[in-house]
Amino acid sequence: MSLKDEWKPSADATIKLSELRYRRLFESAQDGILILDFKSGKILDANPYILNLLGFGLNEVSGKELWEIGFIVDKELAKNAYMELQSKSYIRYENLPLQHKNNHIISVEFISNVYDVGADKVIQCNIRDISQRVDLAQTLKQSEFRYQKLFENAQNGIIFLDFKSGKIVDVNPFIINLLGFSAQELIGKELWEIGFTLDKEVALQAYQEVKVKNFIRYENLPLRKKYGQPIDVEFISNVYEVSGEKVIQCDIRDISSKREIAQYRNVLALSMDDLVNALVAMVETRDPYTAGHQERVSELSIAIARELNYQQINLNGLRMSSMLHDIGKYSIPAEILTKPTTLSSLEREMLRTHAHESFKILKLIHFPWPVAQTVLQHHERLDGSGYPNGLKGDSICDEARIISVADTVEALTSSRPYRPAVGLDIALANIIEGSDRLFDPNIVAVCLRLFREKKFKFSDQKGEKTYTVENVRESL
Repeated sequence: MSLKDEWKPSADATIKLSELRYRRLFESAQDGILILDFKSGKILDANPYILNLLGFGLNEVSGKELWEIGFIVDKELAKNAYMELQSKSYIRYENLPLQHKNNHIISVEFISNVYDVGADKVIQCNIRDISQRVDLAQTLKQSEFRYQKLFENAQNGIIFLDFKSGKIVDVNPFIINLLGFSAQELIGKELWEIGFTLDKEVALQAYQEVKVKNFIRYENLPLRKKYGQPIDVEFISNVYEVSGEKVIQCDIRDISSKREIAQYRNVLALSMDDLVNALVAMVETRDPYTAGHQERVSELSIAIARELNYQQINLNGLRMSSMLHDIGKYSIPAEILTKPTTLSSLEREMLRTHAHESFKILKLIHFPWPVAQTVLQHHERLDGSGYPNGLKGDSICDEARIISVADTVEALTSSRPYRPAVGLDIALANIIEGSDRLFDPNIVAVCLRLFREKKFKFSDQKGEKTYTVENVRESL
C-alpha cells in the first residue's frame, strides 16, 4: 500500500465531512432556510436564523405544513405557491409578509427551489429579511412625495436644468404663473433661448459659471414675462447630484414688490428729512443767532454714538432727536431769544419751557424712535438739577445723555447775543467738571477723546477763548 493510499479518506468519512460542512453552513447562514418534504409540504428542518427571525422553536415548526404555521399571513398564497413549485420547481416573491410569533409583520424575500436528495425530492426555501429595505423604500417614497409637494407649492420659482446641455427638465407651477409660459413652452429648451431672459449673454455666462463654481447668485436680474412685462428677480443656482447625475437647480424669487417697497421707504425717509429740515428752519428764522446749532449738536451726537458702537437704525433716531431738540423755541418771544443782555429769572424760566414745548410738538409725529421723550429729557441732569422734570440717573435715556453733552459743548463754542463763544478748552473743562454729577462720565470721556485724539471739529466753528468755567454756567 502506498503512502497516498494510506492517507486516502474512506467513502463514509467523506460523506460525514460533507454533511458536517453542510450542517455548519445551514446553521450559520445569515438567511433563513426551511427544508420541506416535496410530497407533503411538511417542514423537515429549519435553521437557527429563521427560527430567531420568526420567534418559533424548531419543535413548533417541524412536521407542520408550511401554511398551517402562524407565520404565514396569506395561507391561500402559500398553498398556491406549493402547487406552483411542484410543477415549476422554482418560485420567488420579492416582498412577502410573514408574521412573527409576537404578531408584528416582517417583510421577506422568499425563494424556493426543488432538488433531489438521493431518490427523494426536497424543497429548500431561502428567506431573506428585507424589512429595512422596505422601510427605506417607504421612507424614500414619502420623502419624494413631500419633496414633490414642496416643489409644487413653493412660493419661489424653481427650474431644473440638465447639467450637460443646460436644457430645462422641470419647472414648478410658481414660475409658470410668474412668467406666463406653459410647462410645454419651457421644458426641453435651453435657458437662454426662451423669451424671458432679457440678456442672453448673461444667461450663457451664468450657465458656464455655475458649472465651474457649483453656485451663482444675482441679487437683481431683469426677466420678461411672456407678454413683455419686465420683472425683477433674485436668481440663485446650485449644482448637486441625483442618483449619480448632476443637475442644476435655479431658484427665482420675485423682488419687484420688494424693490417698490424699498423705493417707497426711501421716499418716506426723504419726506421725514424734509419735515425735520423745515421745522429746524422755522426755529432758526426766529433765532438767527442759533442758526446751525441743532445741526452741529447732531454732528457731535452722532460722532459720540458711533464711538459707543450704536447701530445705524439707532443713529438715525439720535440724528432726528438732536436735530429737533430746540424745536420748542418757536414758542419763546423773539426778544428773549435775541436779547443781548443777561436774562432775568422770569425770562430764564420762560426759555426753559422750550423742552416741554418741543415734546408737545414731536409727540404728534409718529417717529419709529422715541424722539419726543429724548428731546424732552435733553436738559435733565444726573443729580436731578435739570429740567423740566428733575429726572435723576437711570431715569434719563441714553440718547438724551448724549445730546446734553453735545448741546453743552456746542453752545459754549458758539456765540450768543449776550456773549461771545467761550472756546473749546473752556467748553471741555465744563463737561469734565460736571462729569458723573451732571453728565454721564462715559459720554464725557468719549467726547473728550473725539476732540483731543481724533481732532473732531464742528462745521463753521467760531469762538474766542475769553471765558472761564465758572462764569459761563448761567449762559447755557
